[in-house]
Amino acid sequence: MPEVIGEKPGFFATLSGRLLLAAIGGCAVFFAFPRWDIAPLAWVALGLTMLAARNLSARRSFLLGWFAGTVTNVGGFYWITGLLMDFGHMSALAAVPLCLLLAIYQGLVFGVWLLLLRWLERRVQAGAWLLAPLSYIAAENLVPFIFPWFYANSQHWVLPFIQVCELGGVSLLGFLLAMTNGALYDAFLFWRGGQGRAALFRLGLALGIPLLLAGYGLVRMAMVDARMESAQKLKVGMVEADVGIWEKEDPQKIDDNLVLHQRLSRELVKQGAELIVWPETAYQTSRVYARRAGRDRVERFRVFPRDVAAIPPASSLPPEHAAEDERNGTPAEERVAPQRGFDVPLLFGALTWRENPENRAVRHRGIDLYNTALLIDGEGKVLGAYDKVYLLMFGEYVPFSETFPKFYEWFPEAGDLTPGRSVEVLPFGPWRLGVMVCYEDIIPAFSRKVADKKPHLLVNITNDAWFGKTSEPALHLALAVFRTVENRLALVRSTNTGISAFVDANGRVLARTSIHGAETLMADMPLMESRTLYQVLGDWPAWGCLAALGLILLRDLWRRRKRASRP
Repeated sequence: MPEVIGEKPGFFATLSGRLLLAAIGGCAVFFAFPRWDIAPLAWVALGLTMLAARNLSARRSFLLGWFAGTVTNVGGFYWITGLLMDFGHMSALAAVPLCLLLAIYQGLVFGVWLLLLRWLERRVQAGAWLLAPLSYIAAENLVPFIFPWFYANSQHWVLPFIQVCELGGVSLLGFLLAMTNGALYDAFLFWRGGQGRAALFRLGLALGIPLLLAGYGLVRMAMVDARMESAQKLKVGMVEADVGIWEKEDPQKIDDNLVLHQRLSRELVKQGAELIVWPETAYQTSRVYARRAGRDRVERFRVFPRDVAAIPPASSLPPEHAAEDERNGTPAEERVAPQRGFDVPLLFGALTWRENPENRAVRHRGIDLYNTALLIDGEGKVLGAYDKVYLLMFGEYVPFSETFPKFYEWFPEAGDLTPGRSVEVLPFGPWRLGVMVCYEDIIPAFSRKVADKKPHLLVNITNDAWFGKTSEPALHLALAVFRTVENRLALVRSTNTGISAFVDANGRVLARTSIHGAETLMADMPLMESRTLYQVLGDWPAWGCLAALGLILLRDLWRRRKRASRP
Protein backbone atom coordinates (compact mmCIF):
# COMPACT_ATOMS: atom_id res chain seq x y z
CA MET A 1 0.00 0.00 0.00
CA PRO A 2 1.53 3.38 -0.98
CA GLU A 3 2.38 5.81 1.80
CA VAL A 4 2.79 9.59 1.79
CA ILE A 5 6.21 10.45 3.18
CA GLY A 6 6.37 13.43 5.49
CA GLU A 7 2.68 14.22 5.24
CA LYS A 8 1.34 16.41 8.04
CA PRO A 9 -1.85 15.18 9.67
CA GLY A 10 -4.84 17.28 8.63
CA PHE A 11 -8.52 17.45 9.47
CA PHE A 12 -9.32 14.11 7.80
CA ALA A 13 -6.79 12.40 10.06
CA THR A 14 -8.82 13.39 13.12
CA LEU A 15 -11.74 11.33 14.42
CA SER A 16 -14.25 13.95 13.27
CA GLY A 17 -12.68 14.15 9.83
CA ARG A 18 -12.60 10.39 9.42
CA LEU A 19 -16.24 10.04 10.47
CA LEU A 20 -17.26 12.80 8.06
CA LEU A 21 -15.36 11.20 5.17
CA ALA A 22 -16.80 7.76 6.00
CA ALA A 23 -20.31 9.26 6.14
CA ILE A 24 -19.77 10.89 2.73
CA GLY A 25 -18.62 7.55 1.35
CA GLY A 26 -21.66 5.82 2.86
CA CYS A 27 -24.02 8.43 1.43
CA ALA A 28 -22.35 8.15 -1.99
CA VAL A 29 -23.28 4.47 -2.09
CA PHE A 30 -27.00 4.90 -1.50
CA PHE A 31 -27.10 7.97 -3.78
CA ALA A 32 -25.93 5.63 -6.56
CA PHE A 33 -29.14 3.60 -6.08
CA PRO A 34 -32.81 4.47 -6.73
CA ARG A 35 -34.37 6.95 -6.48
CA TRP A 36 -31.28 9.11 -6.95
CA ASP A 37 -29.51 6.80 -9.41
CA ILE A 38 -26.22 8.75 -9.53
CA ALA A 39 -24.38 5.63 -10.73
CA PRO A 40 -20.91 7.26 -11.16
CA LEU A 41 -20.70 7.72 -7.38
CA ALA A 42 -20.24 3.96 -6.97
CA TRP A 43 -16.91 4.23 -8.80
CA VAL A 44 -15.45 6.41 -6.00
CA ALA A 45 -17.55 5.72 -2.88
CA LEU A 46 -15.44 2.83 -1.58
CA GLY A 47 -12.29 4.85 -2.15
CA LEU A 48 -13.60 7.59 0.12
CA THR A 49 -14.24 5.06 2.87
CA MET A 50 -10.73 3.64 2.43
CA LEU A 51 -9.27 7.14 2.77
CA ALA A 52 -11.26 7.62 5.97
CA ALA A 53 -9.77 4.41 7.42
CA ARG A 54 -6.22 4.99 6.16
CA ASN A 55 -3.45 4.13 8.64
CA LEU A 56 -5.92 2.85 11.23
CA SER A 57 -5.63 -0.45 13.06
CA ALA A 58 -7.74 -3.42 11.98
CA ARG A 59 -10.17 -2.88 14.86
CA ARG A 60 -10.67 0.81 14.17
CA SER A 61 -10.95 0.18 10.44
CA PHE A 62 -13.69 -2.34 11.13
CA LEU A 63 -15.63 0.14 13.27
CA LEU A 64 -15.26 2.96 10.76
CA GLY A 65 -16.34 0.71 7.89
CA TRP A 66 -19.29 -0.48 9.96
CA PHE A 67 -20.28 3.14 10.50
CA ALA A 68 -20.10 3.87 6.73
CA GLY A 69 -22.13 0.75 5.97
CA THR A 70 -24.77 1.74 8.51
CA VAL A 71 -25.09 5.15 6.85
CA THR A 72 -25.53 3.42 3.48
CA ASN A 73 -28.26 1.10 4.74
CA VAL A 74 -30.13 3.82 6.63
CA GLY A 75 -30.36 5.78 3.38
CA GLY A 76 -31.29 2.71 1.38
CA PHE A 77 -33.83 1.14 3.77
CA TYR A 78 -35.46 4.10 5.51
CA TRP A 79 -38.82 2.83 4.27
CA ILE A 80 -38.69 -0.07 6.74
CA THR A 81 -39.85 2.43 9.38
CA GLY A 82 -43.11 3.09 7.52
CA LEU A 83 -43.62 -0.63 6.94
CA LEU A 84 -43.35 -1.38 10.65
CA MET A 85 -45.61 1.51 11.61
CA ASP A 86 -48.31 0.77 9.01
CA PHE A 87 -48.46 -3.01 9.16
CA GLY A 88 -46.73 -3.88 12.42
CA HIS A 89 -48.83 -1.30 14.28
CA MET A 90 -45.69 0.04 15.93
CA SER A 91 -45.09 3.56 17.14
CA ALA A 92 -42.26 5.60 15.68
CA LEU A 93 -40.38 5.09 18.96
CA ALA A 94 -40.29 1.35 18.24
CA ALA A 95 -40.10 1.38 14.43
CA VAL A 96 -37.15 3.78 14.07
CA PRO A 97 -34.80 1.76 16.34
CA LEU A 98 -35.74 -1.46 14.52
CA CYS A 99 -35.00 0.15 11.17
CA LEU A 100 -31.69 1.37 12.56
CA LEU A 101 -30.95 -2.12 13.89
CA LEU A 102 -31.44 -3.55 10.40
CA ALA A 103 -29.12 -0.89 8.96
CA ILE A 104 -26.50 -1.62 11.64
CA TYR A 105 -26.62 -5.33 10.87
CA GLN A 106 -26.43 -4.97 7.09
CA GLY A 107 -23.73 -2.31 7.50
CA LEU A 108 -21.49 -5.07 8.87
CA VAL A 109 -20.39 -5.92 5.34
CA PHE A 110 -18.38 -2.68 5.12
CA GLY A 111 -16.78 -3.32 8.49
CA VAL A 112 -15.84 -6.88 7.53
CA TRP A 113 -14.50 -5.56 4.22
CA LEU A 114 -12.04 -3.13 5.87
CA LEU A 115 -11.10 -5.74 8.46
CA LEU A 116 -10.21 -8.19 5.69
CA LEU A 117 -8.40 -5.43 3.80
CA ARG A 118 -6.14 -4.71 6.79
CA TRP A 119 -5.54 -8.43 7.22
CA LEU A 120 -4.52 -8.79 3.57
CA GLU A 121 -2.26 -5.73 3.63
CA ARG A 122 -0.08 -7.43 6.25
CA ARG A 123 0.24 -10.60 4.21
CA VAL A 124 0.17 -9.68 0.51
CA GLN A 125 2.45 -7.20 -1.22
CA ALA A 126 -0.09 -5.55 -3.50
CA GLY A 127 -1.97 -2.29 -3.81
CA ALA A 128 -5.58 -1.51 -3.07
CA TRP A 129 -6.40 -2.05 -6.76
CA LEU A 130 -6.22 -5.80 -6.05
CA LEU A 131 -6.79 -6.09 -2.30
CA ALA A 132 -9.90 -3.88 -2.18
CA PRO A 133 -11.99 -5.99 -4.62
CA LEU A 134 -10.66 -9.23 -3.15
CA SER A 135 -11.72 -8.23 0.36
CA TYR A 136 -14.97 -6.46 -0.58
CA ILE A 137 -16.48 -9.26 -2.69
CA ALA A 138 -15.50 -11.78 0.00
CA ALA A 139 -17.19 -9.65 2.67
CA GLU A 140 -20.28 -9.14 0.50
CA ASN A 141 -20.73 -12.91 0.39
CA LEU A 142 -19.80 -13.63 4.00
CA VAL A 143 -22.49 -11.43 5.59
CA PRO A 144 -26.03 -12.74 4.88
CA PHE A 145 -28.54 -9.96 4.22
CA ILE A 146 -32.18 -9.85 5.25
CA PHE A 147 -32.86 -7.67 2.20
CA PRO A 148 -30.23 -8.80 -0.34
CA TRP A 149 -28.49 -6.18 -2.47
CA PHE A 150 -25.12 -5.99 -4.17
CA TYR A 151 -22.76 -3.11 -4.85
CA ALA A 152 -22.97 -3.77 -8.58
CA ASN A 153 -26.73 -3.10 -8.54
CA SER A 154 -25.86 0.61 -8.52
CA GLN A 155 -25.19 0.35 -12.28
CA HIS A 156 -28.62 -1.03 -13.21
CA TRP A 157 -29.37 1.68 -15.76
CA VAL A 158 -25.86 1.85 -17.28
CA LEU A 159 -26.60 -0.91 -19.77
CA PRO A 160 -23.14 -1.39 -21.37
CA PHE A 161 -21.55 -1.90 -17.94
CA ILE A 162 -23.96 -4.57 -16.72
CA GLN A 163 -23.52 -6.88 -19.74
CA VAL A 164 -20.48 -8.48 -18.09
CA CYS A 165 -22.90 -10.09 -15.62
CA GLU A 166 -23.55 -12.86 -18.15
CA LEU A 167 -19.98 -14.00 -17.42
CA GLY A 168 -19.86 -13.85 -13.63
CA GLY A 169 -23.00 -12.25 -12.24
CA VAL A 170 -23.13 -9.19 -10.04
CA SER A 171 -20.02 -10.32 -8.16
CA LEU A 172 -17.89 -9.89 -11.30
CA LEU A 173 -19.18 -6.37 -11.93
CA GLY A 174 -18.82 -5.59 -8.22
CA PHE A 175 -15.21 -6.83 -8.32
CA LEU A 176 -14.41 -4.46 -11.19
CA LEU A 177 -16.15 -1.56 -9.44
CA ALA A 178 -14.14 -2.19 -6.26
CA MET A 179 -10.94 -2.56 -8.31
CA THR A 180 -11.52 0.86 -9.85
CA ASN A 181 -12.11 2.35 -6.40
CA GLY A 182 -8.89 0.76 -5.18
CA ALA A 183 -6.89 1.99 -8.18
CA LEU A 184 -8.13 5.57 -7.65
CA TYR A 185 -7.21 5.29 -3.97
CA ASP A 186 -3.70 4.12 -4.91
CA ALA A 187 -3.36 6.88 -7.50
CA PHE A 188 -4.32 9.54 -4.97
CA LEU A 189 -1.78 8.33 -2.42
CA PHE A 190 0.99 8.00 -5.01
CA TRP A 191 0.26 11.49 -6.27
CA ARG A 192 0.31 12.92 -2.74
CA GLY A 193 3.62 11.11 -2.18
CA GLY A 194 5.21 12.61 -5.27
CA GLN A 195 5.22 9.32 -7.25
CA GLY A 196 3.68 10.67 -10.42
CA ARG A 197 4.49 7.73 -12.71
CA ALA A 198 2.95 5.19 -10.34
CA ALA A 199 -0.07 7.46 -9.90
CA LEU A 200 -0.58 7.65 -13.68
CA PHE A 201 -0.34 3.87 -13.97
CA ARG A 202 -3.10 3.40 -11.37
CA LEU A 203 -5.17 6.16 -12.94
CA GLY A 204 -4.87 4.41 -16.30
CA LEU A 205 -6.16 1.20 -14.72
CA ALA A 206 -9.07 3.08 -13.15
CA LEU A 207 -10.02 4.61 -16.51
CA GLY A 208 -9.40 1.43 -18.49
CA ILE A 209 -11.89 -0.72 -16.55
CA PRO A 210 -15.04 1.26 -17.47
CA LEU A 211 -13.78 1.62 -21.05
CA LEU A 212 -13.35 -2.14 -21.37
CA LEU A 213 -16.78 -2.71 -19.79
CA ALA A 214 -18.37 -0.26 -22.22
CA GLY A 215 -16.65 -1.86 -25.22
CA TYR A 216 -17.65 -5.38 -24.26
CA GLY A 217 -21.16 -4.27 -23.37
CA LEU A 218 -21.86 -2.45 -26.62
CA VAL A 219 -20.68 -5.41 -28.69
CA ARG A 220 -22.73 -7.93 -26.71
CA MET A 221 -25.83 -5.73 -26.68
CA ALA A 222 -25.80 -5.59 -30.48
CA MET A 223 -25.50 -9.38 -30.66
CA VAL A 224 -28.31 -9.99 -28.17
CA ASP A 225 -30.51 -7.37 -29.86
CA ALA A 226 -30.14 -9.32 -33.10
CA ARG A 227 -31.17 -12.55 -31.32
CA MET A 228 -34.22 -10.87 -29.79
CA GLU A 229 -35.20 -9.40 -33.15
CA SER A 230 -35.27 -12.83 -34.78
CA ALA A 231 -36.91 -14.61 -31.84
CA GLN A 232 -40.60 -15.47 -31.78
CA LYS A 233 -42.67 -13.00 -29.78
CA LEU A 234 -45.45 -13.33 -27.24
CA LYS A 235 -47.81 -10.38 -26.82
CA VAL A 236 -48.08 -10.04 -23.04
CA GLY A 237 -50.47 -7.72 -21.24
CA MET A 238 -50.10 -6.76 -17.59
CA VAL A 239 -52.76 -5.47 -15.21
CA GLU A 240 -51.72 -3.16 -12.39
CA ALA A 241 -54.93 -2.23 -10.56
CA ASP A 242 -53.19 -0.12 -7.88
CA VAL A 243 -54.81 -2.09 -5.05
CA GLY A 244 -53.00 -1.30 -1.80
CA ILE A 245 -52.71 -3.57 1.22
CA TRP A 246 -55.65 -2.06 3.10
CA GLU A 247 -57.88 -2.04 -0.01
CA LYS A 248 -56.87 -5.61 -0.72
CA GLU A 249 -57.98 -6.83 2.70
CA ASP A 250 -61.11 -4.64 2.98
CA PRO A 251 -64.24 -6.86 2.71
CA GLN A 252 -66.16 -3.86 1.35
CA LYS A 253 -63.73 -3.45 -1.57
CA ILE A 254 -62.68 -7.00 -2.37
CA ASP A 255 -65.37 -7.54 -5.02
CA ASP A 256 -64.64 -4.21 -6.73
CA ASN A 257 -60.93 -5.08 -6.81
CA LEU A 258 -61.68 -8.23 -8.80
CA VAL A 259 -64.05 -6.39 -11.15
CA LEU A 260 -61.31 -3.84 -11.84
CA HIS A 261 -58.84 -6.61 -12.77
CA GLN A 262 -61.44 -8.19 -15.06
CA ARG A 263 -62.24 -4.90 -16.81
CA LEU A 264 -58.60 -3.95 -17.34
CA SER A 265 -57.93 -7.43 -18.71
CA ARG A 266 -60.69 -6.97 -21.30
CA GLU A 267 -58.97 -3.79 -22.47
CA LEU A 268 -55.76 -5.74 -23.02
CA VAL A 269 -57.63 -8.45 -24.92
CA LYS A 270 -58.96 -5.79 -27.30
CA GLN A 271 -55.34 -4.77 -27.93
CA GLY A 272 -54.42 -8.31 -28.94
CA ALA A 273 -52.90 -9.76 -25.75
CA GLU A 274 -52.00 -13.45 -26.00
CA LEU A 275 -51.25 -13.80 -22.29
CA ILE A 276 -52.46 -11.63 -19.42
CA VAL A 277 -50.53 -11.39 -16.16
CA TRP A 278 -51.93 -10.31 -12.80
CA PRO A 279 -49.69 -9.63 -9.78
CA GLU A 280 -48.93 -11.67 -6.66
CA THR A 281 -52.09 -12.68 -4.72
CA ALA A 282 -54.08 -10.33 -6.96
CA TYR A 283 -56.99 -12.77 -6.94
CA GLN A 284 -58.83 -12.49 -3.63
CA THR A 285 -62.50 -13.26 -3.07
CA SER A 286 -64.74 -14.45 -0.26
CA ARG A 287 -65.22 -17.80 -2.10
CA VAL A 288 -64.01 -19.57 -5.23
CA TYR A 289 -65.46 -22.16 -7.60
CA ALA A 290 -63.17 -24.76 -9.10
CA ARG A 291 -62.91 -28.38 -10.19
CA ARG A 292 -60.29 -30.51 -8.49
CA ALA A 293 -58.16 -33.09 -10.30
CA GLY A 294 -59.96 -36.43 -10.68
CA ARG A 295 -63.42 -34.95 -10.02
CA ASP A 296 -66.19 -34.08 -12.45
CA ARG A 297 -68.11 -31.39 -10.61
CA VAL A 298 -67.32 -27.80 -9.72
CA GLU A 299 -67.10 -27.17 -5.98
CA ARG A 300 -67.03 -24.13 -3.76
CA PHE A 301 -63.98 -23.34 -1.60
CA ARG A 302 -62.62 -20.51 0.50
CA VAL A 303 -59.39 -20.53 -1.52
CA PHE A 304 -58.28 -22.76 -4.38
CA PRO A 305 -57.22 -26.32 -3.50
CA ARG A 306 -53.64 -27.03 -4.57
CA ASP A 307 -54.83 -29.79 -6.93
CA VAL A 308 -57.19 -27.46 -8.80
CA ALA A 309 -57.65 -28.67 -12.38
CA ALA A 310 -60.02 -26.06 -13.83
CA ILE A 311 -61.52 -22.69 -12.93
CA PRO A 312 -64.65 -22.13 -15.04
CA PRO A 313 -64.64 -18.78 -16.88
CA ALA A 314 -67.69 -16.51 -16.98
CA SER A 315 -69.34 -15.38 -20.20
CA SER A 316 -70.97 -12.32 -18.62
CA LEU A 317 -69.21 -8.99 -18.87
CA PRO A 318 -67.78 -7.36 -15.73
CA PRO A 319 -69.77 -4.30 -14.59
CA GLU A 320 -68.43 -0.89 -13.65
CA HIS A 321 -68.91 -1.70 -9.97
CA ALA A 322 -69.53 -4.96 -8.15
CA ALA A 323 -72.77 -3.60 -6.66
CA GLU A 324 -74.36 -3.93 -10.11
CA ASP A 325 -73.90 -7.71 -9.91
CA GLU A 326 -75.86 -7.70 -6.67
CA ARG A 327 -78.71 -5.73 -8.22
CA ASN A 328 -78.72 -7.87 -11.37
CA GLY A 329 -78.67 -11.14 -9.46
CA THR A 330 -75.52 -12.36 -11.21
CA PRO A 331 -74.64 -15.88 -9.97
CA ALA A 332 -71.71 -16.01 -7.54
CA GLU A 333 -69.69 -18.36 -9.74
CA GLU A 334 -69.93 -15.78 -12.54
CA ARG A 335 -68.80 -12.89 -10.33
CA VAL A 336 -65.68 -14.56 -8.91
CA ALA A 337 -64.38 -16.16 -12.13
CA PRO A 338 -60.91 -14.76 -12.88
CA GLN A 339 -61.67 -14.83 -16.61
CA ARG A 340 -64.87 -12.88 -17.05
CA GLY A 341 -65.78 -11.64 -20.49
CA PHE A 342 -62.49 -12.76 -22.04
CA ASP A 343 -60.95 -16.09 -23.06
CA VAL A 344 -57.23 -15.28 -23.17
CA PRO A 345 -54.83 -17.35 -21.00
CA LEU A 346 -54.19 -15.81 -17.60
CA LEU A 347 -51.29 -16.03 -15.14
CA PHE A 348 -52.24 -14.75 -11.70
CA GLY A 349 -51.29 -14.93 -8.05
CA ALA A 350 -53.59 -16.53 -5.47
CA LEU A 351 -53.56 -18.52 -2.25
CA THR A 352 -53.92 -22.29 -2.45
CA TRP A 353 -54.18 -25.01 0.20
CA ARG A 354 -53.30 -28.66 0.65
CA GLU A 355 -54.29 -31.02 3.47
CA ASN A 356 -51.42 -31.83 5.83
CA PRO A 357 -52.34 -33.41 9.20
CA GLU A 358 -48.77 -32.88 10.38
CA ASN A 359 -49.05 -29.10 10.13
CA ARG A 360 -49.79 -27.85 13.63
CA ALA A 361 -49.51 -24.16 12.84
CA VAL A 362 -51.53 -21.80 14.96
CA ARG A 363 -53.78 -20.45 12.21
CA HIS A 364 -53.85 -23.20 9.59
CA ARG A 365 -53.84 -26.38 11.62
CA GLY A 366 -54.12 -29.44 9.38
CA ILE A 367 -53.48 -27.65 6.07
CA ASP A 368 -50.60 -26.05 4.20
CA LEU A 369 -51.33 -22.62 2.74
CA TYR A 370 -49.26 -21.52 -0.28
CA ASN A 371 -48.53 -18.30 -2.15
CA THR A 372 -49.12 -19.64 -5.65
CA ALA A 373 -48.87 -18.53 -9.27
CA LEU A 374 -51.59 -20.23 -11.38
CA LEU A 375 -51.59 -20.39 -15.17
CA ILE A 376 -54.92 -21.14 -16.89
CA ASP A 377 -55.74 -21.38 -20.58
CA GLY A 378 -58.59 -19.64 -22.37
CA GLU A 379 -61.10 -22.23 -21.15
CA GLY A 380 -60.01 -22.09 -17.51
CA LYS A 381 -57.98 -25.30 -17.55
CA VAL A 382 -55.03 -25.10 -15.14
CA LEU A 383 -51.83 -25.51 -17.18
CA GLY A 384 -49.47 -25.27 -14.22
CA ALA A 385 -48.87 -23.88 -10.76
CA TYR A 386 -45.81 -22.70 -8.86
CA ASP A 387 -45.61 -22.20 -5.08
CA LYS A 388 -43.33 -19.48 -3.76
CA VAL A 389 -40.19 -21.07 -2.30
CA TYR A 390 -38.51 -18.12 -0.55
CA LEU A 391 -41.03 -16.68 1.90
CA LEU A 392 -40.68 -13.17 3.29
CA MET A 393 -39.75 -13.20 6.95
CA PHE A 394 -42.62 -11.91 9.16
CA GLY A 395 -44.63 -10.94 6.08
CA GLU A 396 -45.34 -14.58 5.20
CA TYR A 397 -43.97 -16.55 8.13
CA VAL A 398 -42.53 -16.04 11.60
CA PRO A 399 -39.21 -17.79 12.27
CA PHE A 400 -39.41 -20.57 14.89
CA SER A 401 -43.19 -20.12 15.19
CA GLU A 402 -43.77 -23.89 15.21
CA THR A 403 -41.66 -24.13 18.35
CA PHE A 404 -42.90 -20.87 19.87
CA PRO A 405 -46.48 -20.28 18.65
CA LYS A 406 -46.76 -17.32 21.00
CA PHE A 407 -44.74 -15.37 18.43
CA TYR A 408 -47.97 -14.91 16.45
CA GLU A 409 -49.45 -13.03 19.40
CA TRP A 410 -46.50 -10.65 19.26
CA PHE A 411 -46.74 -10.27 15.46
CA PRO A 412 -50.49 -10.43 14.72
CA GLU A 413 -50.12 -9.15 11.15
CA ALA A 414 -47.49 -11.75 10.19
CA GLY A 415 -48.34 -14.43 7.64
CA ASP A 416 -48.40 -18.19 8.20
CA LEU A 417 -47.60 -19.72 4.83
CA THR A 418 -45.81 -22.89 3.76
CA PRO A 419 -42.85 -22.61 1.35
CA GLY A 420 -43.00 -24.36 -2.01
CA ARG A 421 -41.15 -27.62 -2.41
CA SER A 422 -39.37 -27.04 -5.72
CA VAL A 423 -38.64 -24.62 -8.54
CA GLU A 424 -41.00 -25.11 -11.47
CA VAL A 425 -41.54 -23.72 -14.96
CA LEU A 426 -45.07 -23.45 -16.30
CA PRO A 427 -45.89 -24.91 -19.75
CA PHE A 428 -47.53 -22.49 -22.15
CA GLY A 429 -48.06 -24.19 -25.50
CA PRO A 430 -44.57 -24.97 -26.86
CA TRP A 431 -43.03 -22.48 -24.43
CA ARG A 432 -41.97 -22.54 -20.80
CA LEU A 433 -42.46 -19.65 -18.36
CA GLY A 434 -39.98 -19.31 -15.50
CA VAL A 435 -42.07 -17.82 -12.70
CA MET A 436 -40.69 -16.09 -9.62
CA VAL A 437 -42.86 -14.67 -6.85
CA CYS A 438 -42.11 -11.50 -4.88
CA TYR A 439 -38.45 -10.95 -4.01
CA GLU A 440 -37.28 -14.24 -5.54
CA ASP A 441 -36.28 -12.14 -8.55
CA ILE A 442 -33.55 -10.34 -6.58
CA ILE A 443 -31.79 -13.58 -5.57
CA PRO A 444 -29.24 -14.48 -8.30
CA ALA A 445 -28.81 -18.09 -7.16
CA PHE A 446 -32.58 -18.65 -7.31
CA SER A 447 -32.86 -17.32 -10.87
CA ARG A 448 -30.10 -19.77 -11.86
CA LYS A 449 -32.28 -22.62 -10.57
CA VAL A 450 -35.15 -21.29 -12.66
CA ALA A 451 -32.85 -20.95 -15.69
CA ASP A 452 -31.77 -24.58 -15.27
CA LYS A 453 -35.35 -25.53 -16.21
CA LYS A 454 -34.76 -23.88 -19.62
CA PRO A 455 -37.56 -21.28 -19.66
CA HIS A 456 -38.16 -19.05 -22.66
CA LEU A 457 -39.38 -16.09 -20.61
CA LEU A 458 -39.01 -14.98 -16.99
CA VAL A 459 -42.11 -13.77 -15.16
CA ASN A 460 -42.13 -12.14 -11.73
CA ILE A 461 -45.37 -11.41 -9.90
CA THR A 462 -44.93 -9.32 -6.79
CA ASN A 463 -46.61 -7.03 -4.31
CA ASP A 464 -44.62 -3.95 -3.33
CA ALA A 465 -47.68 -2.26 -1.84
CA TRP A 466 -46.28 -3.06 1.61
CA PHE A 467 -43.70 -0.31 1.15
CA GLY A 468 -45.95 2.53 0.05
CA LYS A 469 -44.89 5.35 -2.26
CA THR A 470 -41.22 5.10 -1.29
CA SER A 471 -38.04 4.27 -3.19
CA GLU A 472 -38.48 0.52 -2.54
CA PRO A 473 -40.45 -0.28 -5.75
CA ALA A 474 -37.74 1.41 -7.85
CA LEU A 475 -35.03 -0.39 -5.88
CA HIS A 476 -36.77 -3.75 -6.35
CA LEU A 477 -36.94 -3.22 -10.12
CA ALA A 478 -33.28 -2.15 -10.21
CA LEU A 479 -32.20 -5.34 -8.47
CA ALA A 480 -34.36 -7.52 -10.72
CA VAL A 481 -32.95 -6.10 -13.98
CA PHE A 482 -29.73 -8.09 -13.53
CA ARG A 483 -31.55 -11.45 -13.82
CA THR A 484 -32.21 -10.73 -17.50
CA VAL A 485 -28.54 -10.20 -18.37
CA GLU A 486 -27.26 -13.06 -16.20
CA ASN A 487 -29.60 -15.48 -17.97
CA ARG A 488 -30.16 -13.65 -21.30
CA LEU A 489 -33.92 -13.95 -20.92
CA ALA A 490 -36.56 -11.24 -21.06
CA LEU A 491 -38.54 -10.48 -17.89
CA VAL A 492 -42.18 -9.61 -17.26
CA ARG A 493 -42.62 -7.96 -13.84
CA SER A 494 -46.20 -7.56 -12.65
CA THR A 495 -46.89 -5.68 -9.40
CA ASN A 496 -50.01 -4.62 -7.50
CA THR A 497 -49.15 -0.93 -7.11
CA GLY A 498 -46.00 -0.44 -9.20
CA ILE A 499 -43.45 -0.52 -10.56
CA SER A 500 -44.49 -3.08 -13.21
CA ALA A 501 -42.15 -3.38 -16.18
CA PHE A 502 -41.09 -5.23 -19.28
CA VAL A 503 -37.32 -5.81 -19.39
CA ASP A 504 -35.50 -7.31 -22.38
CA ALA A 505 -32.53 -9.69 -22.34
CA ASN A 506 -30.08 -6.75 -22.31
CA GLY A 507 -31.55 -5.35 -19.09
CA ARG A 508 -33.30 -2.59 -21.04
CA VAL A 509 -36.59 -1.46 -19.46
CA LEU A 510 -38.97 -1.42 -22.43
CA ALA A 511 -41.98 -0.04 -20.56
CA ARG A 512 -42.86 0.63 -16.94
CA THR A 513 -45.71 1.91 -14.82
CA SER A 514 -45.65 4.57 -12.11
CA ILE A 515 -46.58 4.04 -8.46
CA HIS A 516 -49.75 6.12 -8.86
CA GLY A 517 -53.09 4.90 -10.22
CA ALA A 518 -54.31 1.82 -12.10
CA GLU A 519 -52.49 1.07 -15.36
CA THR A 520 -51.99 -1.60 -18.01
CA LEU A 521 -48.91 -2.45 -20.07
CA MET A 522 -48.50 -4.37 -23.32
CA ALA A 523 -45.36 -5.56 -25.11
CA ASP A 524 -44.12 -8.15 -27.58
CA MET A 525 -41.69 -10.22 -25.49
CA PRO A 526 -38.97 -12.32 -27.16
CA LEU A 527 -39.04 -16.04 -26.39
CA MET A 528 -35.49 -17.39 -26.23
CA GLU A 529 -33.52 -20.27 -24.80
CA SER A 530 -30.14 -19.15 -23.48
CA ARG A 531 -27.13 -20.65 -21.78
CA THR A 532 -24.64 -18.22 -20.29
CA LEU A 533 -21.32 -18.70 -18.53
CA TYR A 534 -22.96 -17.42 -15.36
CA GLN A 535 -25.60 -20.15 -15.53
CA VAL A 536 -22.85 -22.77 -15.84
CA LEU A 537 -20.33 -21.47 -13.29
CA GLY A 538 -22.46 -19.28 -11.03
CA ASP A 539 -20.81 -16.64 -8.85
CA TRP A 540 -17.27 -17.83 -9.53
CA PRO A 541 -15.71 -14.39 -8.77
CA ALA A 542 -17.19 -14.52 -5.25
CA TRP A 543 -16.05 -18.10 -4.67
CA GLY A 544 -12.67 -17.19 -6.12
CA CYS A 545 -12.24 -14.34 -3.64
CA LEU A 546 -13.22 -16.55 -0.73
CA ALA A 547 -10.88 -19.30 -1.94
CA ALA A 548 -8.01 -16.81 -2.26
CA LEU A 549 -8.55 -15.70 1.33
CA GLY A 550 -8.60 -19.30 2.44
CA LEU A 551 -5.33 -20.07 0.63
CA ILE A 552 -3.65 -17.02 2.15
CA LEU A 553 -4.84 -18.11 5.59
CA LEU A 554 -3.51 -21.64 5.05
CA ARG A 555 -0.18 -20.24 3.88
CA ASP A 556 -0.04 -18.04 6.96
CA LEU A 557 -0.77 -20.97 9.28
CA TRP A 558 1.80 -23.15 7.50
CA ARG A 559 4.49 -20.48 7.89
CA ARG A 560 3.69 -20.04 11.58
CA ARG A 561 3.88 -23.77 12.13
CA LYS A 562 7.16 -23.94 10.26
CA ARG A 563 8.66 -21.13 12.35
CA ALA A 564 7.43 -22.72 15.55
CA SER A 565 9.09 -26.04 14.64
CA ARG A 566 12.53 -24.47 14.32
CA PRO A 567 14.93 -24.94 17.33
